Amino acid sequence: MSGAVSQIWWATTACFVLAFATTMLAQRLDSRQIKGENVWVKPAKFALSLALHFLTLALVADQLGSAWQGSGVLIAVALLASACGALELAYIAFQASRQLPSHFYVGTPLYAGLYAAMGLGAVLIVLAAGLVGAIVWLDPSIPLAGSLRSALVLGLVGGTFLTLITAFRLGANMSHAIGTEAPGAARMPLTGWSITVGDLRPAHFLATHMMQAVPVVGLVAAWLLPEQAATLLVWLFAAGWTWLTLATFRLALAGRPLRLALR
Repeated sequence: MSGAVSQIWWATTACFVLAFATTMLAQRLDSRQIKGENVWVKPAKFALSLALHFLTLALVADQLGSAWQGSGVLIAVALLASACGALELAYIAFQASRQLPSHFYVGTPLYAGLYAAMGLGAVLIVLAAGLVGAIVWLDPSIPLAGSLRSALVLGLVGGTFLTLITAFRLGANMSHAIGTEAPGAARMPLTGWSITVGDLRPAHFLATHMMQAVPVVGLVAAWLLPEQAATLLVWLFAAGWTWLTLATFRLALAGRPLRLALR
């Protein structure tokens, strides 16, 4: 049976799944746009990403013992991270409803303060994953195969570090673009990433979803391979994902579009 921490994160996941469904429906009913994109696309993306994030935390928290499930500190972290996620999505959706951007929109002291608060909330959401990864690393009593334990630690802790690196650079740049993107310039389908100038979002995406990719590989490897081979595969995959994230990050910082790397 799930403990308190797990229950918080399972409930949070369900809320973001519902929010994702709602924003997808809103796209059908509302044709307004921001910078050539439906106003509800960004809220939908964030709702889905947050659902995946908290689903990951809920699944890992299910493996923690009763001492961790009842830990006042971890319960507080779970509640704080969930509240930050809810407030962040609420602000993004509120701005979308007004046909206004939520990110890099700091034209008044109020908006500047709200943007800073959203950034702080995002940091706390990410750090919750790093904390869970550290617990898995430090507590040998958690009943996990060695390869899966490595996958969770590498995915959650590594993903936390990479996400913070890319996110802080995004925030400092006050734009996802490195270079001047022409009005109406072509973008990648679905993601909306630029294919004409450097774009920091692909690296940020890879960093954030390392928290899911590496644990999934670890789970499959633990199921299909002997322990040593599974552990080796997890480390190789994590190293390769890290290299790809950093390479994509460097490409963007150089102002080079992602399509050059895909040729």
